[in-house]
Amino acid sequence: MKITDAKVIVCSPGRNFVTLKVTTEDGIYGLGDATVNGRELAVASYLSDHVIPLLIGATRGASKTSGSISTKARTGGAAR
Repeated sequence: MKITDAKVIVCSPGRNFVTLKVTTEDGIYGLGDATVNGRELAVASYLSDHVIPLLIGATRGASKTSGSISTKARTGGAAR
């Protein structure tokens, strides 16, 4: 199962609701809360600019994908 799409949804800026919707090639999707109190637009920008590009094309193995994304996002894509 490959991730084919990811979208950031910001609802009620100022009330800090940020959601990430991730969709697979099979049409299965998941939703995740990405809210940081008072920083919803910064979180949305971080997800769009750094996390989503790393998600697209990733395959299953959530724990490996999660750790890889975290490291690459912090280091600008460089391996540690």
